Amino acid sequence: MSSEEKTLVDVVRDIWRARIYIVLMVAVGLVAAAALVALSTPYYRASIIVSPASPMNGAEVSSLLADDSLFALRYLVQRVGVANSSDFLRFESMYNGPSVAALLLDDPNVEKGLRMDRAFAFSKVSEEELSPESLAEYVADKVALEPVGNTTLRRMVYLHPNRKFASYFIERLHVLSDALIRKTIREETEDRIRYLKNAVATTSNPEHRRALTTLLLEQERLRMLVSIEQPYAAAVVEPASSSVKPYWPDPFFLFSVFAIAGALMGFVIFSIREELAAKRKPRVATVSVRHPSWIKPQNLSNENTIKTSHGKTHHVSE
Repeated sequence: MSSEEKTLVDVVRDIWRARIYIVLMVAVGLVAAAALVALSTPYYRASIIVSPASPMNGAEVSSLLADDSLFALRYLVQRVGVANSSDFLRFESMYNGPSVAALLLDDPNVEKGLRMDRAFAFSKVSEEELSPESLAEYVADKVALEPVGNTTLRRMVYLHPNRKFASYFIERLHVLSDALIRKTIREETEDRIRYLKNAVATTSNPEHRRALTTLLLEQERLRMLVSIEQPYAAAVVEPASSSVKPYWPDPFFLFSVFAIAGALMGFVIFSIREELAAKRKPRVATVSVRHPSWIKPQNLSNENTIKTSHGKTHHVSE
């Protein structure tokens, strides 16, 4: 036997019957949301917008285009290379790594500010000593690098209870990551310069000497660029700043979510109770009596008494 599908009217009727449960659970949800808002630590949202540092880009490949007659092609390679800067990709990959975290731990203000990061007012402050690995996990969990539209720009976002420290931390994270990349490039460049100087001194072929000299000049140019105290991999487009009002908790969002969840929970509880009540309700069995062929229906009254061979009587109603 197939059960009939419920219509919209039936659903509305069930909701109206469950109104008491829904109202009670909505009230419980609102109380829970109010408690969460009151006990949660306000978090401020700090952000900084960065982009590939174009002034440094193209120094590695420009040596391949040493001829001044190919100036236009050199310029094109340098401009197109901005969108796919290997140094900026390195910045995106290592800002939340242990190497940058180790540099952050050298700053006493960073460790002091991280101790203030508590989810609730009653949460205990962790006394565990921070390590580069644990701080790297913290940065990977708390700091997000979001794309800005369809551009090469990236927005670095960080939430913290202290709005001043939030801006300070995210700024230091960018500066140290960029400085670490610059230091690595400088060391690699110094190694190339030493090798090229030795190769030029030991090469007698004029063509080879010219090619090596060109490579040496480009590496000297790259060393000059990495020595300048400017962003090398990620340039700052918008400096670090924090929101004026707390970003979390959001009262409107929490009260709405908890109220909807409470209403659904109330309807579910009502449905379960109705299902259990239907199972406990006793079933009424229907017994059909067949008259023997020798009994004529027209001789039966509305209520007749039939005596069987066992001496029992049965009352039969038409």
